[in-house]
Amino acid sequence: MKKGFTLSEVLITLGIIGVIAALTIPAIVTNYRNKIYVAQLKRVYGQITEAAQTIMTEEQTDNFYTTSAGIPQDDTGENCKTGACYFLRNYFKTMNENCATGDHPCVGDSYKGLNGTALTVKPGGSFCAQTTNGATICATHNTNNQVTSITVDVNGKDDPNTAGRDVFSMDMKTDGTLSDYESGSNVPGSEGAPAERCGNGSTSSINAAAAGCLTRIIEDGWVMKY
Repeated sequence: MKKGFTLSEVLITLGIIGVIAALTIPAIVTNYRNKIYVAQLKRVYGQITEAAQTIMTEEQTDNFYTTSAGIPQDDTGENCKTGACYFLRNYFKTMNENCATGDHPCVGDSYKGLNGTALTVKPGGSFCAQTTNGATICATHNTNNQVTSITVDVNGKDDPNTAGRDVFSMDMKTDGTLSDYESGSNVPGSEGAPAERCGNGSTSSINAAAAGCLTRIIEDGWVMKY
């Protein structure tokens, strides 16, 4: 005679399934979110390099820093003709501009590092814009080393607002290519922060806290393994 399961057996089985789900579902969700962040990062990375190549072609130069976008900006108003303002306004599809502060900001209220440390210096710089894909791009030109540094928050002001998770920093080279932050040079091939720096920096700056994470993701084949 065939017997069915007893109530106690069913409850034990459900309990085991519940424990397994509790252990595995958070990891699955985290992995899924990380894949989304990397996909968004890769898309914005491509948009920035494409925009750099476009402006160099239009202005007939092989040096980004001799284009209108590569020199310090004159203004952040409607008629800006140089710098980050000109670059982001004219070579990206934006839905929000000059939005590091103001009534409709495109950056979060607070940011943190991968270790949970609060960061006091949020994305900003000379000019910030939010693209129609939802990413926030902020750029600033360092006149000391003639490097335009770019901060990307791949999902705008939405959480988690974590350096190295949804926020990354990079430096522009003369040929329109990008390296990780802290390269200290605009010379093509000059490398930024190494992969091992990702998440290991003790700093209040969002850019410095994200340093190394772009390198690590690229070296791992555009996968976030941390």
